[in-house]
Amino acid sequence: MNAALPKPAWSRKAGSARLLAGIACLVLAHQVCATVLLDDTFADGDRTTQSAPTSAKWVVGGPSSIVSVSPTTGLTFTQTASAQATALAVFNKVTLQVGQSLDLSFSYSFQNTSVADNAFMFGLYYSGGQALPPDGTGFNSSVFRNYTGVATSGVFGIDPSGPGRDHIEERLPSAGNNLNSIGTYTEGQESIQHGAATPGEIYEASMQITRTASGLTVVSEIGTTQIVQQFTGDSVTQFDTVGIFSNGNTGVFTFDNVDVEVVGGAPEPSAAAGMAALGMAVAGSALRRRILESYRL
Repeated sequence: MNAALPKPAWSRKAGSARLLAGIACLVLAHQVCATVLLDDTFADGDRTTQSAPTSAKWVVGGPSSIVSVSPTTGLTFTQTASAQATALAVFNKVTLQVGQSLDLSFSYSFQNTSVADNAFMFGLYYSGGQALPPDGTGFNSSVFRNYTGVATSGVFGIDPSGPGRDHIEERLPSAGNNLNSIGTYTEGQESIQHGAATPGEIYEASMQITRTASGLTVVSEIGTTQIVQQFTGDSVTQFDTVGIFSNGNTGVFTFDNVDVEVVGGAPEPSAAAGMAALGMAVAGSALRRRILESYRL
């Protein structure tokens, strides 16, 4: 015969705090809701399996022989001048609504410095529903002509440029074939890149695209440098592809922990107020029941 478990102690004060905290979290969850589209840590040691959100099929622009995958370090390219590190993966299509953001973040490292324009680049794109091409296609191909999106470019090393090598660019329809060249993008804000300059170190890079009533606001970070750009007018709002490019001969280039999330905007004020009122009503009812129960124990 099993001994009866003792009833858990319940403090009216502690119970009130927990209930109110829970309601607050529920209301906030409705206001800002994140959906993970991709969270690839390469834990399976594979780059060819599409199983969103934990695994993506990564297509490389150069020969597959220069790529390796490790559950501990991620996707690694061994580069030469003629076989550079370029990679694309797809996720479920998202159309940003006003107030929503699409967030990309990942870690990376490099072996050799390369400070030419566009040496390092990453972006979020819309393919128009096209399937990814096979490995070795390269990213200067007609298949990419109608890709739209937003990209950030930087350098591997100490930025030597007065105007700066850190750019945010927007790619509009019929921009051109070369997906990993800033020549096919509309240039935005430029800045001098600081940090993320030491070979062999692991750095973080990120980009957040927020749709506004007038267009897009883009915030990018490489190392310790943050750059902000606003695009107005006919900006891109659909996305289904992430690209990471090392266009300089960095010897070995590695990236890992690729995360793409869409973050919902706050609801209309009336809706938020309604949810808050409903939450407090539910909290009050539950609290009254627990207080009565505590006196009956």
